[in-house]
Amino acid sequence: MQHTNNTTTNTKNTPITDDVVRISNIAESILASQGGYLADTLYSFSVKKNKKIELQVVKNEAITKFRWLIVGREHYFETSKEYPIANKRDVKQALAFEDNKAPFQGVTLHYIERISEQAHKVTFWVLKPKLLDSFSRLPWLVLPESYLLAKSLEPNINLAVIEGLNKTLFISKTGQGVLSGIKSSQTPNIENFAFSSGSPINTESEQFYTSSRAHFVSLLHKGIKALTLAELPGLSVKRKQFNWRSYPWKQAAITSSIIVALYLVFSSGWLLIKQYQQEKQLSEQTAEVNQALALQKQLQKQGELQKTLIEPLAEQVPYWNVWPVLLETISVGAKIKALHYKNDKITIHGTANKTVKATDILAALSQNPYVQSPSFSKPMRKYRGKEQFSIAFSFADNFTEALPNQLKEAEKEKANAK
Repeated sequence: MQHTNNTTTNTKNTPITDDVVRISNIAESILASQGGYLADTLYSFSVKKNKKIELQVVKNEAITKFRWLIVGREHYFETSKEYPIANKRDVKQALAFEDNKAPFQGVTLHYIERISEQAHKVTFWVLKPKLLDSFSRLPWLVLPESYLLAKSLEPNINLAVIEGLNKTLFISKTGQGVLSGIKSSQTPNIENFAFSSGSPINTESEQFYTSSRAHFVSLLHKGIKALTLAELPGLSVKRKQFNWRSYPWKQAAITSSIIVALYLVFSSGWLLIKQYQQEKQLSEQTAEVNQALALQKQLQKQGELQKTLIEPLAEQVPYWNVWPVLLETISVGAKIKALHYKNDKITIHGTANKTVKATDILAALSQNPYVQSPSFSKPMRKYRGKEQFSIAFSFADNFTEALPNQLKEAEKEKANAK
């Protein structure tokens, strides 16, 4: 009954499962097309229609640009070391001072594994010098062949013999980590390899595994799928620092000069076109512009003429405003005979009636707020019982503004008197 329910569930989820499988297959195809395998020669991965992954020989290595690369066992030196350091970050700092990883200098890959609370084990793979120099672009990840094959094995397997494309590999899982080797005259069989690596050997037990060449690619595929994100940083290749001396400065200068020249040519052409358009637009508006300029000049001339006419009037004293003052003196009892103007001084010549004196007329002018500094300009004299006088004065500053109000008040007083 339980088997039936599982079957029904699988039947209902078939469309979703098919989509997941289809997406997974597409992703694997894309990733496979970005990877390669370097052994006796360079291979590339490809996924066939039957979803089987195969290796193909790369014909033109110069144009190869792999994102990830599996390196054969013959191209690197493998070793491991224990560090009595509890913190993984401190282990990474210690690796920067580690120099004696291999008998030669090369790109170094590593994997850090905790073996206890106070210690870590680091496995190193040092690539042979100039191994990656032939690549036009360095791969992002470099994966050791022996490490992938060890991860493809079942947990209970400690010793394995795997037939590769061009060699036979021995892999051993010991307390010191994963050890590997290639079948050679020094290690012709698994027994010699186990003896040299210190691995226990029992070819009849379940801990021993052998694989033929036909399953080699599938084991690599299985090992890649077993990788975790924590393992990838140690397997990434650092980019080379930029070499200023080897940079083609001459070619770059020529290219830059050509680009700058083209930019100047195109920008100059664009500016000429814009200038022609602006000149054409201005020529079409020449008549209107000339007319506006003529009106502007005419307006300026009229403004200057108006200023010229206003200047003498601004300095001219309004002597006609003296008549209200004269009327005030006449009302007091004066008889005006003459009136003289000189600069801003006004002089009144007249005689006083017999009933008044010249000093009364001077007092009346002194009380006028719009008259400033009234005084006798000549000595006073009598003629036929009347006093003859000459009184000089000037207008106050507020006289011109206040005179209209004074006249209005005088008119009101006359109207009230009537």
